[in-house]
Amino acid sequence: MILDRPLSADERRVSVRRLAFYNLVNGVSYACVGETMMVLIAVRLGCPDAVSAAIGTMLYVGFAALPLGRLAAARWGAARSAGGFWVLRNLFALLLVAAGLWGARHPALTAATVLLGAFGFYASRAAGVVLNGPLLGDCTSEDARGAVLGRLAALFYVGMCSGLVGVLLAMHASDSFGALAAVVCVGSAFGAWSAWFLGRVHETSALRDGARQPVLADLHEIASNRAFKRYVLACCCLNLVAMLVQPASVIILKRGYGATDLQAILFAASGYVASVIGSWSNGPLARRYGPRKEMIASYAVTLGLCVFWILLPDGSAAAPGVGLAALWAAGFFALGLSKTVMENSIGHYSISVVEPRLRISASTVLYTAMGAVSGLVGLSLASILMAIASAGGATKEPGPVALAAYRGYFFSVLVLLGPMIVFAWRVIPLPEEVRRRLQHHHGVH
Repeated sequence: MILDRPLSADERRVSVRRLAFYNLVNGVSYACVGETMMVLIAVRLGCPDAVSAAIGTMLYVGFAALPLGRLAAARWGAARSAGGFWVLRNLFALLLVAAGLWGARHPALTAATVLLGAFGFYASRAAGVVLNGPLLGDCTSEDARGAVLGRLAALFYVGMCSGLVGVLLAMHASDSFGALAAVVCVGSAFGAWSAWFLGRVHETSALRDGARQPVLADLHEIASNRAFKRYVLACCCLNLVAMLVQPASVIILKRGYGATDLQAILFAASGYVASVIGSWSNGPLARRYGPRKEMIASYAVTLGLCVFWILLPDGSAAAPGVGLAALWAAGFFALGLSKTVMENSIGHYSISVVEPRLRISASTVLYTAMGAVSGLVGLSLASILMAIASAGGATKEPGPVALAAYRGYFFSVLVLLGPMIVFAWRVIPLPEEVRRRLQHHHGVH
């Protein structure tokens, strides 16, 4: 509901509760249709490594659809628009199931269908998620924002862990493409259900009116904000390193160590557990260190995972041994933790560094920049580096030759993106008066 006045305390509580239900149900959905499942489907259908790696970049290439979010919000408001895009997102996920109709008979068509489904999924997500931050800012006070954001994110990952139980049961019952397809279909249904909660969040007319303002005037004002410009550049680098490391971690586990789909999901589960812990801890972390330091830590940990995969010993998922299995679990735990800290710090800073009337415009600028830089550069880098890895033997049978090729990929990522941590370091901390209010409200001195 759009209100021409500030939200009351009760309306804020109701809105946060609906966002909580949305995050919980959407978490169940994402466990079934998210990036890991997309990569597993691409691998199962015999798509080249470059296609599997490109799935990770679609999150940012899809940001080309961001203007649709602003246009829809100007007409229908942020909540209803975000809900509609969420339904569309889950319809696109079904294209990955449709790709199985072509199978090995038409490899080019299969790969194209997978990429189209991934692009549509993430494009619809982009058009909707650009409105989520402004909605959260509308229904939370400044002093409670970090803690609420953390709790909502934690509920999302609790939902993911719950959905993962169903995924594991399905994969245990049948190690086939049919099982993967059934999981995606169920996840899409849950995703559409989550949109019902999102579309019923209360909001002020400031968001709709802000989306109707002349874009150039907003852009001029945002461009004069030095803190926001440095933040956008840091976000591009953060997302670039994440998109090059996360999908490749699943690929090396599958095609380097020979893990089954069930094993890959089990180890990815440790990352979901880390995400719950990291999200629930976001309030204290944000109050004590601020989003800038969280960004730096996330970048450093993600880069460290390149070193992790380079130094990890050879082995086979058929009989990995307790030590190697524990290391895999630890690696995905660190990956999940860094991803969550990155997402929460980016969201927290974004809605705190600009005034409310500019939030939709600022959010659009942020995600457009990340799409243009992280998406296009990441897509090119992922394709080139994976092609080099494949030439080195990464597409052959799992074992030492494939592992050596994938380690070359991670070494290249480390060398190319390591120096870019300086951009996260140059982010300007939130104004001191904001930090003091946060500390005073929560008794941190």
